[in-house]
Amino acid sequence: MTNGLTCTWRPLDESTAGVAIVGDLEFATAGVLLRLIIDRLAGHPGVREVRLDCGEIGFCDSSGLSELVKVHRAVVGTGRRLHLDNRQPALDRLLILTGTARYLTGEAADSRALRDS
Repeated sequence: MTNGLTCTWRPLDESTAGVAIVGDLEFATAGVLLRLIIDRLAGHPGVREVRLDCGEIGFCDSSGLSELVKVHRAVVGTGRRLHLDNRQPALDRLLILTGTARYLTGEAADSRALRDS
């Protein structure tokens, strides 16, 4: 059972957009975040950075991870930067275990664990 997913886009400044993600990133909600990002980037050509606020992600399975990878490709593929802010420990563990931490965050897999310890 899913808790649903709400993704809210808001400008942080002229060149930066924030996206608050609240709920579960999983099979049942796959596509919601990616559609929002693609639609909004098309309408905001001045946005150079996208900051995903991951602090309210309740659950993320392999479909959710796939969604994050697709979002990364959509953002970086258009010459922009993607940030995954406020990651909870469970999401960090998923990124580390799947070897996607550096790809999605630009951080070494153990840098955050060391910083948080």
